[in-house]
Amino acid sequence: MSLKDTARTVAVLSTLADAIGDQLKTAKKELEAGLKEAKAETGTQKISVSLDESQDVGTVSLVQPKATAAVTDSEAFTAWVVENFATEITRRFVTEVKPGFQKKILAEISAAGVAEWSDPETGVIHEVPGVGMQGRAAYTRLTVPDAGKAAIAEAWRAGRLTDVALPELTAGGAE
Repeated sequence: MSLKDTARTVAVLSTLADAIGDQLKTAKKELEAGLKEAKAETGTQKISVSLDESQDVGTVSLVQPKATAAVTDSEAFTAWVVENFATEITRRFVTEVKPGFQKKILAEISAAGVAEWSDPETGVIHEVPGVGMQGRAAYTRLTVPDAGKAAIAEAWRAGRLTDVALPELTAGGAE
């Protein structure tokens, strides 16, 4: 298979996966809303899933987990614990580099291409420990504009993509 053929296959499969994913999200939202409505109206929280009138393939249930506690105001909670349960508090002295300074240093080192930084006020060149230059992995980017996605969808509907190696959908998953 040529590189061009492989790129075409990736474009087609990516577009189809996106379309299926979008439809799945929409369908799940509709299902959840329908189950909530059914529970409110009739108490129904579970329905069977059928391929036809005689073959059930599963069930769908509305699951409502019990509420759990979560800290929503860390400062208020901590103040309450300090006041009432002081032995349950851990105090630490933390040394951190200010994020803005770190960002500035790393940007300048990246621009220079070496783990050295020149202090603009003194002119001193510092070898910066704990910082190294790391290569970045190569990657590909696929962009299929809406018109391309529409063309792929039309070709799919018209049966013109039979030469693209699409995965088979089987009862046990891909083989």
